[in-house]
Amino acid sequence: MTVHGPEQAAAWRQGEPWSLRKGVLPDLMFPADRAWLFSTLWDDDWSCIGGPAALVSRFVDHPDLEARSVDLSQDATPPGHQAI
Repeated sequence: MTVHGPEQAAAWRQGEPWSLRKGVLPDLMFPADRAWLFSTLWDDDWSCIGGPAALVSRFVDHPDLEARSVDLSQDATPPGHQAI
């Protein structure tokens, strides 16, 4: 198994539109301890991450990402999108 860090993940296929990159990712990704979850389902045009508040805050606060925080009682479907 090959392990890479955040620098490699951030540089992965830079320059390609997200739609071209998304097809090669698994639908769900998480570490062995299941401390967080990343979902990029094939039929959605958005991705979700779930985990500790500190982790989610890093995504929400990142200037290059469009991210918002939702809690378990909220619908995670982004505004303007329709979940099927």
